[in-house]
Amino acid sequence: MSRALTISLGALSGMGLGYFAKSLIKKIDSEIRRMSGKVLAFSFVAGAVIAEFVFLRFFETELRVCFAILCAGLLLQSLIDFYTHRLVRQISHALACSGVLLLSLNAAKNSNFDFLVSSSVCAILGIAVSFFSNKISRGSLGAGDVRLMAVLGWHLGFIGYSTAMLALFLACIFASVFGVAMIALGRGSWQQRIAFGPFLAIGSFVAIFADFVPPYGFIA
Repeated sequence: MSRALTISLGALSGMGLGYFAKSLIKKIDSEIRRMSGKVLAFSFVAGAVIAEFVFLRFFETELRVCFAILCAGLLLQSLIDFYTHRLVRQISHALACSGVLLLSLNAAKNSNFDFLVSSSVCAILGIAVSFFSNKISRGSLGAGDVRLMAVLGWHLGFIGYSTAMLALFLACIFASVFGVAMIALGRGSWQQRIAFGPFLAIGSFVAIFADFVPPYGFIA
């Protein structure tokens, strides 16, 4: 598949996800009226970027499909969480199923099951970290965040322990900076809850492609 075709399909898929996200957001909260064409524009650009990065970052079909699905799901969940402060359970379950199937298939094909061990460990640690964080923060993380962190632990753990840890670290840093900035601008408070899903998505995206961006500059 050519690079131009990959980008085009990614952009169109992203726009489709944008439309789907808008319909789900309105279904969750019919009173939301502040959405605009910016959602579609953002998803269009994000889809193109994700498609190219996934295509160039991974070389095996199972990994390309798996992480394309993961990034698409993260984009969808981020848009929904940003507007409604909810994460759709069915989307997280679909990501979990596709991740288990495709990554297990890749591990079996290469006869290397160590990757599945690291995936399992990171998934369990993701649940544990989110559970204890929820207890410490008195319920600031919902069940949706716990499910999503388990899904991310499974996928990112397949790449490596350091990738999974970097994603969680970056998500916490980005969320903290955003929260402090909102307070400094007078648009938030210490008690106000923020949607953590988008920061998990950003942290994961950076962690997956962090070591890929420098050589990408020479490829482009």
